[in-house]
Amino acid sequence: MKTPRHPLLRELFRWPGRAPAWSRAALCSVLFCLISSCSAFTGPRVLEVTNRTRLQDVDFADRDYFIEDRASLIRYQPRDLSIDDQREEFYVRWTPGPISRSGPRTVSLVKFEYRQVAKPGQVFEQTYVPHGDARKLFVVRGEQFRSGGVVSAWRVSLWDGDKVVAEEKSVLW
Repeated sequence: MKTPRHPLLRELFRWPGRAPAWSRAALCSVLFCLISSCSAFTGPRVLEVTNRTRLQDVDFADRDYFIEDRASLIRYQPRDLSIDDQREEFYVRWTPGPISRSGPRTVSLVKFEYRQVAKPGQVFEQTYVPHGDARKLFVVRGEQFRSGGVVSAWRVSLWDGDKVVAEEKSVLW
């Protein structure tokens, strides 16, 4: 089989079964533009929601350092916290989002909604109005924690006025 005279066609026939270099480069650039446009989310979003339950004055993760340390001669027995100090903490972090063409897209309200094990039919809510910050520690404590138990499901939503702009929720919500 003769090779064609045109350079682009010659490139096609040079390696049978393999795409030419110019089409591979075009395909790579198209894929790069597609992936970068999909991953460039410009609005506000919830970055992180972590929780921990505090029932004793030493966390479970710190037991190896403070209680079961064999090198130290000092022994410490963890104590239960009082009813008012027992709590479950939820650390929420979000991005406020950049300014868009249609005006500033900011977070004017952060809403933390949750259900508790002992009260599965009720939804409780805590709100926070951010003042330039992008993190908040929501705490369920005291009588609310004692009577309802640990949180079984939660949802964090970011509001811009009366519109929800971002939301993150637990699997059980």
